[in-house]
This record gives sequence, structure tokens and C-alpha cells, in this order.
Amino acid sequence: MTVSQALLDRATEHLGDDPSAAADLAQQVLQQADVAAESSLAGCAWHVLGMAEYTRGRLPQGAAALRQATELLGRHGPSLAECRAWRDLGSALTHLSGDVPAGVQALQRSLALADGDAHERGVVLSRLGPALGRLGRLDEAESALHGAILHLDAGRDRRALVLALDNLGFTHIQQGRYEQALVPLRRALDLLEAAPHERLHLANAETNLAIALAGVGRGDDAQALLRAVGGRLDPATDGYQWADHRLACGRVHLLCGQPAAARIALHEGLAFARDHGLSSAEIDLLLLLSEADEGCGDLAAALAHQRDLRAAERRWLDQEAASRARQLETSIELAERRAENQALARARDELEARVAERTEDLRLQVQERESAEALARFWADHDWLTRLPNRRLLQVKLREGLNRSLRDGAAVGVLFIDMDGFKSVNDSHGHLSGDRLLRLTARRLLRRCPPGATVTRYGGDEFVVVLPSLAEEVVAATLAHRLCQAVMQPLRLNGRRVSLSCSIGVAIGPRDALTPDELVRCADRAMLVAKASGRNQVCQLDAGGQERLDRRGRLRRELGQAIAGGRLTAAFQPVWNLRERRLAGVELLARWNDPELGAVSPAEFIALAEESGLIGPLGLWAVQQGARAAAALRGAGGPGACRDLRVAVNLSTLQLADPDLVHTLSNAVQAAGGEPSWLEFELTESVQLAEDPAMRDRLVALRAAGFHLSLDDFGAGYSSFAYLSEHYFDRLKIDRALVHAAARMPERAPVTRSIVAMAHGLGLTVVAEGIETREQLALLQLQGCDAVQGWHIARPMPLDDLLAWAGPPSAPTPSD
Repeated sequence: MTVSQALLDRATEHLGDDPSAAADLAQQVLQQADVAAESSLAGCAWHVLGMAEYTRGRLPQGAAALRQATELLGRHGPSLAECRAWRDLGSALTHLSGDVPAGVQALQRSLALADGDAHERGVVLSRLGPALGRLGRLDEAESALHGAILHLDAGRDRRALVLALDNLGFTHIQQGRYEQALVPLRRALDLLEAAPHERLHLANAETNLAIALAGVGRGDDAQALLRAVGGRLDPATDGYQWADHRLACGRVHLLCGQPAAARIALHEGLAFARDHGLSSAEIDLLLLLSEADEGCGDLAAALAHQRDLRAAERRWLDQEAASRARQLETSIELAERRAENQALARARDELEARVAERTEDLRLQVQERESAEALARFWADHDWLTRLPNRRLLQVKLREGLNRSLRDGAAVGVLFIDMDGFKSVNDSHGHLSGDRLLRLTARRLLRRCPPGATVTRYGGDEFVVVLPSLAEEVVAATLAHRLCQAVMQPLRLNGRRVSLSCSIGVAIGPRDALTPDELVRCADRAMLVAKASGRNQVCQLDAGGQERLDRRGRLRRELGQAIAGGRLTAAFQPVWNLRERRLAGVELLARWNDPELGAVSPAEFIALAEESGLIGPLGLWAVQQGARAAAALRGAGGPGACRDLRVAVNLSTLQLADPDLVHTLSNAVQAAGGEPSWLEFELTESVQLAEDPAMRDRLVALRAAGFHLSLDDFGAGYSSFAYLSEHYFDRLKIDRALVHAAARMPERAPVTRSIVAMAHGLGLTVVAEGIETREQLALLQLQGCDAVQGWHIARPMPLDDLLAWAGPPSAPTPSD
């Protein structure tokens, strides 16, 4: 906002409480607009100045200023500012100066400029109506006011709506329709009850209501209302309203058949109007006073007042002529100043152009050379993809930080960041999407790192952050956790939603290392420990961390031999059908108990399988084990012997990326003596979020081959409900976290209920995972869930134990 605009806004604010201050501020803006030759700003300043002059009773000056505003604003084409200037000029000429025909013309011009703006048309019509009424064009006045109310009723401008209702009531009064006037006037007063600060509008509406009450024979009520209004008006500050109030008192007394009382009130108003130069009010008071004189039988006084009326009208015409002459003089003076300013501006522009022409070639040459040198220096130290500092600049920053730490004792923090699962993004989305993911990740890291930190791209999907001058070592770990959270936020790649995590290793120099290379290697090893701990972790290397790193390396070497050598075992967890109270299926869970390493967590070795490319052989092993288990279960007796029983096997996103997946799995099932329909593959929501057309085609092909599909851990990630309607899946499994929350917190119960209803509506069966208590079982059964799975039903067990659990002579009853 410019200084001139700020002054103009302050002047507008002062119009209601300090018109003199508003006029002074508008004059300042006029001077600034004159120097800058900004006619639009000058037009707005003349508008404010004109309203200020009218407010403090200087009617001719106000009219001249408003005319000047309309002229200047009109030079820039139709605008809302010009529309409002014509509107205020027309209103002032009509109600204050008494030049009603000129006021009507101005308001009609404003109405034409307001075309298309319903609110502005309503405001203009609310002022045009009473002006037409004063010319005796009462039908047109009433039509205009009805249009104003129609436009303003739909908006929020309560003040303009009150004015339209008040003027409609007064128009009815002018036509002697006092009963009809009561309706809009009472509505106006109802609106004003909620706006006590609109004191003068309230006085106007109550004054008109008093006249209407007198017209319907309620003279006592009318006079009481006028006395209340008069008690709230201050002649010193409410000049025009005070004169209008005395005029209304006279009118009410005449309607009540009290001409003598009317003369007293009208004489008071006339004296006040003459003392304060209110020409329009003086003319109205003289006109009604002559009527009161006739009512009292004083024809001589009536004639004298008629003569005074003619004299007042002539004085007003003389003032208007003088005002228009001053306006013309002002316009000529402004035009001369404007011409001088334009000549000076042209001379200045010509001089600046000649200087610019002489220096432009030299400036361009210098700029091109400097740009080329700066670009060469930049790319020598920065990565071309992310524009982050590269390894060369990383070495410089680390060397500076270590030297500073040896000098002043402050530590240097190094965060080694590696994206988890970045390879799957490249494989499923393409390398261009992978590049964009790296750029977006770089921006997130930059936004979260404190000032002074250096964020570098180390290579591939690896980033290194240098934190110089650490006052406390814990700051590095705290920042690392914040960066993990930032990277995890989902983002969109080519319209697809993707969410990745990262593993971060932390090293502190000079405690962990004394050279840049050693410090980075230390942070790199800590990052590998974080990955070995389950990914999306922050790790600072210590003795225990080195042990975990060694264990991870050994697990990676042993896993392939464990798969090929049959050292993995399968455990099966039952899925219980709540409706038919029988075994509905089982889920196969891989177990690895190594004689030397001990029990290895599935979360640990499955992540290693995905990283090392062993997820394919591990998946084939699980499929064959599942096919053999399905054959055994279908051949057993008891509730387990059912034709639709299926064994569920988890399917990795990386397996879905294999183009030969369907053929490979079908051959594996056939070699194990099973049928595809005996198996059900469980996929997590992350498969959907990839939104890869090739993967969707693979899901369709799996179903066509006879396999069943279920959506696992529903609600744990970013659920894509649209995919459920594509009929890829037969079953939906509610994540255990939602089940536990629903049973523990009643306000969460509608979540699981809604999921069950939604799945049933799509023709899916629903399994609730993680049932560990009787309360959880009862809640999901009550909500209509089809089947359940969890320790309350049965823990994972070997196949032989499962056959005994499911078979005769007695069937398990987990719901009891």
C-alpha cells in the first residue's frame, strides 16, 4: 500500500467523526497526486474531500469537489469508484443542496455505471427513490425503492437496506399512504435494533414512523416518539438531522390538527437552518410553515413565508452558479499544472534514455561474463538434479566445521540420510518420477533444517546434513527425528500419491572422527544400523549399534541359504467365521529360528529379503507351503474340512513389479499339488497408493488365474476407496490398531462400523485382525464383521497343531 493510499484510507475513516481532519488529509493526497500526475488517485481524493465539505455544512464546496471527482475518475473508463462518486454527488445535491433535478441525473448516471453489481445497484436505487419522490414522480420512486430492497436483501449491507426501507416508507408518506408506510419503517427499526451505533439512521427512521403514525390517527404515539428522538439529537453535532426533526414535528402537528404547535416547531427549525446555512432544510421548512400559517388563518404570515421561500431558492441558485465557476477555475489550474508536470517528466525520461543507451552494451557484457563465471562456480559445487551442495562442497563444510570445533570446542553434527524403498519408486513409477521425488525431498530437508546447516546430496537417494557449532549433541538427534517425520509426509508424483520413509545415521565430530571422510563413514554405518532396526529409524553408532550392523550383514549372508536349505518354517493363524462358527481360512506366517542367530523377527528378515532381491524366492517358498497346507486342511475332518477354505500368503510390492509373477506363482502352486483357488494373496494399502497401471493389470491377471486377493491392514495407511470398487479384492482386513481403538474408546467405534458397512456394500467380506480380548470380539461381532483373527481366537501354530485345533472330536468355540 502506498503512502497516498494510506492517507486516503485514514481520511475516509474520519468522515463520520472528524470531517475537518478528513478534509485536511484529502488535501494532502491531492498535492501528492498532482505531483505524480495520478488522476485516478486525485479523483478519489476529491471524492473524500467533497463528502467532508458536505458533512461540515459547506455545501457549494462539497458539490464542486464531487463534480471534480466524477470528471477525473471518468477519464479512466467505467469503474466502481466513479459509480460511487456520482452516487454521493446525486445524494448530496438532492438531500442537502436542494438541487433535486441535478441530483436525479447524477444518481441515474451512477445507476448506469453500477450495471452488473447487484449490491451497488441496490445502494444507488435506495437513494434515487427519494430523489424521484421529491420531483413528484412517486410511482417511479416506489419502483426504485422496491428494486433496492430486492437487491440488498440478499447481501450483508444492513445500513443500505435500512436506508432503502426508510425511504420507501417516506415515499408512501408523500403519497398519503400512511398505513402502507408503517410496514417498511417498522422493519427498518427492527434491523437497527441490532446496530445501536447507527444513531442518525435510527433517528431518521423513527421520525418517518412518527409521521406515518400521525397519518393513521395515532397522534399521541407520534408526538411521544418525536420527543424521544429529539432528546437523543444534539443540535451542535447533528445539524441537518435536527432541522429535519423540527420539520417532522411540524408535519405531525399539522396532521393532528395543531397548526399553532406546528408553527412553533417550524420556526425553531427555520432559525436553526438559517444560522447553520442549511439551504435545503430552509426551503422545506418555509414551504411547510406557509401551510401552517394558512391553518392558523394568518394569511399575511403565509405570504411572507412564501416570499422568503422564493428568496431562499434564488440564493441557492446563486451559490450553485458561484460553485460551478470555482470548479471551472480549479479545473483550468489543474490542467495547467498537469501540462507542466508532463513536460518535466518527458524531459527527464529523454535524459535517462540517453544515459541508458550509452551504458547498456557495457552492462550487458559485464553481466554475461559475471553470469557465466557464477554459473561455472555454482555447478562445480552443486548437484545438477537437486541444486544442493555436492560432495566437493561437503568436504569443505566438514573441514571448516572440524577446524572450528578443535579451536572453540563446539561439536559438528553429521546426518547421513538414505531413502527407504526408493528403488521401488523408480521401478514402478519410472526414473523421471524418481528424480522428482528426490527434488521434493531436498526441498523438505531444506525447509526443516536450521539456519547455518548445509544440506548436500551425497549420491543416488542419499543426503548428508552438516550441523556446525553444536552447543549440545542432542540437537543433532532431535533434528534427525524431525527430518524423518518431514520425509514421511505423503506427496503426489504425476497425480499418484506416494509415501516413503528414511533411515538416518548420526555422527558427532570430533568425538566420533577427526577427518571429513571418517566422519561421513561413521554416519553411514549408523544409517545402516537404523535400517537394520526396521527402517524409518534414527541411530547414533555405539558398541551396540556396531553389533546390530554386524548382525545385519550376517543375516543378509545367511538368508539365502536358509530359504534354499529349508531352514524356514511356516506357522498358521486361524481366521474364524463368526456367522457359521467355523474355520474360514488361515494366514501363513514365515518363521526363522537359526541355531546360532536365534529367532529372527519376520520384520527383520523380510526387509532384508526385499533389499537383497531374495523376496522372490521367499515368496515362492511361502506359496508352496501354503498350497500344501491348503491340501492338508481340505482333506481333514471337522470344521476345517470346507471347500472354500483358503490359505492367505503375503505378497510384496516388489513381487508385483515382476512381469512374470502370475506365471511363476501358478507353476509353484501346481508343483506343490495345489490349485490357485486355494490361495489368497494379502496386499497392503501401499500397493494401491502406487497407482501403477502395470500393477493393476497384474492384479487382474492374478484373479483371472484363479487366485484370491485381500486388502491387508486397511486403515493403517492412506486408504484409496476408489480401488475397492474396481473388484480387485475379495476380502478386506481391518488393521489391528483400529480394532483396539474401537474397543478401548467408544467414540472410535463408528470407524470400524463404517468400514464394515462400506465393504459389505462393495460385496467384500471383512476380517478384523488383532482380536486379543473378549470385548474386542463382542464389538466386531455386533458390528456385523464376517470373520476375526487374533490371539483370542488362536495363536500362530505349526500345521500339525492347526489340524488338531480345527478337527474333531470337539470344535473350538472362541466366541464363548
